[in-house]
Amino acid sequence: MRVAGPPLPATPRRERPDVEAEAILALDRADYRSALSVLMRAYGTEVYRYCRRMLSDPERAQDVLQNTFVQAYEGLSRFARRSSLRAWLFGIARHRCLDDAKLWRRWRLRVDSVETLPEPRSPERPAEDGVLERQWRAVLERCLHELTARVRDAVVLRYVEGYPYTEMSLICNERPATLQARVARALPLLRRCLERSGFAR
Repeated sequence: MRVAGPPLPATPRRERPDVEAEAILALDRADYRSALSVLMRAYGTEVYRYCRRMLSDPERAQDVLQNTFVQAYEGLSRFARRSSLRAWLFGIARHRCLDDAKLWRRWRLRVDSVETLPEPRSPERPAEDGVLERQWRAVLERCLHELTARVRDAVVLRYVEGYPYTEMSLICNERPATLQARVARALPLLRRCLERSGFAR
């Protein structure tokens, strides 16, 4: 049976000018602790959600979140103001996620080579309310993780975090057209993966 799933969200989430201004004022005073505190309150949940989607593991996502804000604190004095602080934070999180994914892949290869990888636990049965939506989200997450890390990163930044390609280029240090082409190639792959799992739009 094919069940229609909700579309990928694409509503842009803009940085809040009051938050950005408050953090910049703290930077102007060289009050880096206050600036970091503002950023953590304003963007901590968004950055965690991004890490969670990139890594598909809550504990690893939490570790990367912590590392992101540690690195941000260390780099605030050198913030060049070429982008928003939100985009700058996501750039740090992106690099930390890609590093974590590489390390995890190497660890899995080592474990697989000695055949000690444990069987994955079967997911708990979801509550009756919203079962189809949760199933669709789980399938979408699995399909996202069939993409390479850089392609998945572009899709998540565009359709989950709502960044325009111009801001994505600042985060990823790549041309907007390159990122747009990357996302365009990824969408048919995601659609086919969803269809194979019984979810069609």
